[in-house]
Amino acid sequence: MEKTYVDNSDYIEFIDEVTTQITIQRFGEDTYAPSSEVGQEDVIMFQEDAQDFYNEQYDWVEDLLIKTLGIYSNNYLPTENRIKK
Repeated sequence: MEKTYVDNSDYIEFIDEVTTQITIQRFGEDTYAPSSEVGQEDVIMFQEDAQDFYNEQYDWVEDLLIKTLGIYSNNYLPTENRIKK
């Protein structure tokens, strides 16, 4: 299979969007919670179980892109060969 390299920011954005949607479907309204850090209470983030699930799914989605479609981040290329936006 031919390898296709895409800009790293687009690559990460795609994986994050798909993974976030999978996580929200799994956890529903229990996906997010306010931060427990002092001074950061107004920051909304994944609750702990959702974050663990997201991390696992992120790796799965990235593997799927690579193994099924042959799509890679341009970070896998030597610097001089990276695709510029």
